[in-house]
Amino acid sequence: MEGAGGANDKKKISSERRKEKSRDAARSRRSKESEVFYELAHQLPLPHNVSSHLDKASVMRLTISYLRVRKLLDAGDLDIEDEMKAQMNCFYLKALDGFVMVLTDDGDMIYISDNVNKYMGLTQFELTGHSVFDFTHPCDHE
Repeated sequence: MEGAGGANDKKKISSERRKEKSRDAARSRRSKESEVFYELAHQLPLPHNVSSHLDKASVMRLTISYLRVRKLLDAGDLDIEDEMKAQMNCFYLKALDGFVMVLTDDGDMIYISDNVNKYMGLTQFELTGHSVFDFTHPCDHE
């Protein structure tokens, strides 16, 4: 009988070791994942105080939108200086008396000017990456 009890103890210890290894591996994966999301968030062209408070879903949504905008702009092969671009954007927004929104063919908002908050009450970060159809009346979808 003692031999059977000793075997059960070894199985129990072995099982506990496997559980501990599994917990450690999961903890390590979560830690690595968090590091990747942190680095990704800080690579986005956002102010540090914004990028440091994004959840993982927002980081993914904004990253995808950023990559779509880059793809769109690279396709146009624009050669304008950054300072001039910023000045022109300011003039466009003043002349429009509105905001600028760039959509994909599917209606996903990949760029919204930062003054959208003045008109919609939502920040560009809250809107970017979402479908425009989520914010419009169904009768206006056609």
